[in-house]
Amino acid sequence: MYFGRNNLLFVDGLLQLFLSGVSIWDIFYIFVASHTKNRKKKIVTMSTPNDNPMQNIYNKMRSYYPVSEESFQRLSQHFTPHHFPRKCLFIQAGIIDRNVYFIEKGMTRSYCLVDGKEHTTWFSSEGDITFGLLCLYHNKAGFEYVETVEKTLAYSIPIQKLNELYETDIEIANWSRVIHQECLLALQCTRIDRLTLSARERYEKLLQLYPDICRRVNLGYIASYLGISISTLSRIRAEF
Repeated sequence: MYFGRNNLLFVDGLLQLFLSGVSIWDIFYIFVASHTKNRKKKIVTMSTPNDNPMQNIYNKMRSYYPVSEESFQRLSQHFTPHHFPRKCLFIQAGIIDRNVYFIEKGMTRSYCLVDGKEHTTWFSSEGDITFGLLCLYHNKAGFEYVETVEKTLAYSIPIQKLNELYETDIEIANWSRVIHQECLLALQCTRIDRLTLSARERYEKLLQLYPDICRRVNLGYIASYLGISISTLSRIRAEF
């Protein structure tokens, strides 16, 4: 079964979660995150990896679903490359961005502003995708900002083109469906973690699952993501 133009089944599931009390931060965290980096699936590379400038993107897609080179080429022919400098804000709240960004190299930070204070919601790195949640699903200006943490090479594809591919390419449609299924499961796990784990335990889990984040991102952003102060995070790190 195709995962249709507006991914309606998945969106309905998220709306039900939101109405049941799951915070919008958790929902955004899951979307932007491609949060299932720790899943132990075999990654299959393309036959000519040295000739492929989008190897990280392709490998990550293959870790979710066995997308063929032909389907990937149908997707990537619509890509536009972007070489973003460090601290480049390329998605802004209140402005519709009609693109999905695939990250080949580098890292981005997603955050929201609450009473003028930045709250980091997630980090995306090699192979991940990032976008404005409301922009993608409702063609409305979103509430999130996305900026680069380091120099980043990303490829954008118009949301309209991606939706068309969902309807014409079963492999791309299934890749999207599987990602969203995994994100929905991860959302539940994240919700439970935030309700049950201490600040130290949350940091330990982040360090275990995403060591790259702890190595590449400054403490202020990590503390913001964990929902703790920098001094608390520094104290926790000193105990390791």
